[in-house]
Amino acid sequence: MRDDYGLLSVVATPIGNLGDFSPRAAACLETADIIACEDTRMTRKLLTLTGISSVARLYAYHDHNGHTMRPKLIKQLLAGKNIALVSDAGTPLISDPGFKLVAACHDHNITVTSIPGPSAPITALAAAGLPTDKFMFAGFIPATPKAARDALTEVASLTFTTIWFATPKRLSATLHMMRDIFGDRLAVVARELTKMHEHIHRGTLTELCNHYDTTDTPKGELVILVEGRKKDESLFDDVTIEQMLRAELEGASVRDAVQAITDITGQPRKKIYKLAIDIQE
Repeated sequence: MRDDYGLLSVVATPIGNLGDFSPRAAACLETADIIACEDTRMTRKLLTLTGISSVARLYAYHDHNGHTMRPKLIKQLLAGKNIALVSDAGTPLISDPGFKLVAACHDHNITVTSIPGPSAPITALAAAGLPTDKFMFAGFIPATPKAARDALTEVASLTFTTIWFATPKRLSATLHMMRDIFGDRLAVVARELTKMHEHIHRGTLTELCNHYDTTDTPKGELVILVEGRKKDESLFDDVTIEQMLRAELEGASVRDAVQAITDITGQPRKKIYKLAIDIQE
C-alpha cells in the first residue's frame, strides 16, 4: 500500500437509532474528502441530524451507476483523496455493491479500513434466541415464487441459523414457503430494529404463519431468522413432502408439481406421483 494514495473507509451508519452512530464514524465523515453514498439525500439527512459539519463532496454510488462511478472513485483515491463509503443504513457491503469498490482498491494497492457499527442481521441474531455459533446471512428473499423456493431449498439441509431480509407484503407467503421447505422449525421475525416500534416475534414457522395470516401486513424493514436442520432430522419427511406438494398443486399441473417436488426432495417420482393422486382424490 502506498502512502501517497488516499484511504477508503467503510463506515457503518445507524439502522434506526441515531444513538448507535459511533464517534469514530462521525469523525471519519467530518474529515473525508468524499463521501460515496447509496442515496445522497439520506446521507445529507444523517449529517444534519447528527450535527456533523463536513466539507466532503457527496457522490452517489449504487447498483445502477457502480460501473461508471468506480473508476472515478479509484482515480480520486490514487490522487490522495480520502473517501468514506456509506449505505443508507447499516454496514456497507451487506446486500449492496460496495464490495466491488473494495476489491478494486485492493487491486490498486489502496488501503481499505472498516469502521464497524450497526448491522441489521447481527442485531437480529443477537436478540433472536437462535443458535449463534454458526450462521449464514442469505440476503433478500427473491421476489418471484420460483426464485424464492430455489433459494430456500438451496439452504434447507444446513444445520445452522439462516438470516434473511424480507419485504412486509410478501411476509405471509414467505413464511408458508419456509414451512413447506424447512418443516416446522423455530424462527424469528424481527421488525423495526433499534427503532421505537421494534418487535421480535419468535415461534415455530406454523405459529408465525397463523399469526401473520390473521393480522395486518406489518410495516417497516424485516429480518427473518430460521434455525438450522437438526443433525438427526430427516430433511423431507412424509408430512413435509405432502405440504410441499399441496402448495405446488395450487398453481401447477399434477405433472409439473410432481416433477418440482421430485427435483427438490430427491424422492422417487413414483412415490410423489401416488401422493399427488391421493391428494387430488
